[in-house]
Amino acid sequence: KAFLLTNYWSKFDFADTTLVNNRDVTEQGFVNFIALLVDGTTPEELIHESLEHWCKGFLIDSHARKVLTNIVDAYLYNPNSPFYNEPLYGMYLETLLGRLPQDDAMRSSYKFKLDLLRRNNPGNRATDFTYYLPDGTHRKLADTPVKNNRLLLLFYDPECESCHEVLMQMAADAALAEAVKAGRLSVLAVYTEGNEEAWRKALSDMPEGWTVGTDREVVKMGALYDLKAMPSLYLLDGKKNVILKDVAYEIVKQYSGIN
Repeated sequence: KAFLLTNYWSKFDFADTTLVNNRDVTEQGFVNFIALLVDGTTPEELIHESLEHWCKGFLIDSHARKVLTNIVDAYLYNPNSPFYNEPLYGMYLETLLGRLPQDDAMRSSYKFKLDLLRRNNPGNRATDFTYYLPDGTHRKLADTPVKNNRLLLLFYDPECESCHEVLMQMAADAALAEAVKAGRLSVLAVYTEGNEEAWRKALSDMPEGWTVGTDREVVKMGALYDLKAMPSLYLLDGKKNVILKDVAYEIVKQYSGIN
């Protein structure tokens, strides 16, 4: 397996545009490659070595680099992908940055993504920010009261279709409503966009017992949290340490006492 992973791309001609553009070969080859990397039996050192050989291969050709980096983003960084894998994506970015010259035009973009990935991970303190309540008063995340040591932090946009679907699902969940009412869980929903009129218009749709605010675009503009897909759900403890990062609502329910 070690030989296979370190030599997986050895016979692949990254300078052959026709070959690189053949999705049945390049994309399927990549899928098979990452399946081996994340099968649960591959040592981290071997994963790094495999990524090193792969990046070294495609970075020699500008077209191959464009195609392969787009494939990686689509498979490993898109939360809707069945292969979504932040840890592996982070290792890939580290490898990429280790091989790119300091004056490469894309270094800052890759570095930005890597810094974002390293924020608000489970076990770390969630990044603090200020949000504003409908009456105009403001509060910091760090000062937000939490019942039963569990806070569901939800970043949302009522004008986003997927946000609307998840919010409807949560609003209709009697178990969530009971957990909030009984004090087993606190919910903080933060609007991250800049249309305050749209936010206020949708306030009446938000479930009873939730704290709802707007950050006036601070989180998005400051890249304080990775909001690549909305809504974005985090489960925190009372000290605002991250328990779950950017997960589906179904996973939050399993860990937060909602049943």
